[in-house]
Amino acid sequence: MSKFLVSLFVYLALTGSVVAALTEIEEDFMQDIEDIQKSMTSNISLQDAATAKSEAVELEAMFKDVEEFYVKKGDAADAVDWSKESRGYLVAISKALEAKNFDAASQSAVSLAKTCKACHKIYKSKD
Repeated sequence: MSKFLVSLFVYLALTGSVVAALTEIEEDFMQDIEDIQKSMTSNISLQDAATAKSEAVELEAMFKDVEEFYVKKGDAADAVDWSKESRGYLVAISKALEAKNFDAASQSAVSLAKTCKACHKIYKSKD
């Protein structure tokens, strides 16, 4: 095994985060977030609370990784704030879904989408 892989495994074991180990967030990771978010929003509309809640929990964990990435990157306080805000919306979505309050879940999903767009205006790669 190469020294790089050994170093990466040690780092990941210590930090517990793949995204935090990167110098840039992988486009595929962000695309996964976007795809899961769209699915969650659709499942909220379909009133599939169980699936939407599962997706909200998954997204909340993913946004934790995004937050950790931007904390470690530094000089990105707004991205850290947006990641935290996104996690808050996802917690609110989960709670609303537990209560079968699909209107509240939908409103939080819209707020989440707006937060993502605000962050992407600054940080999304324009390759």
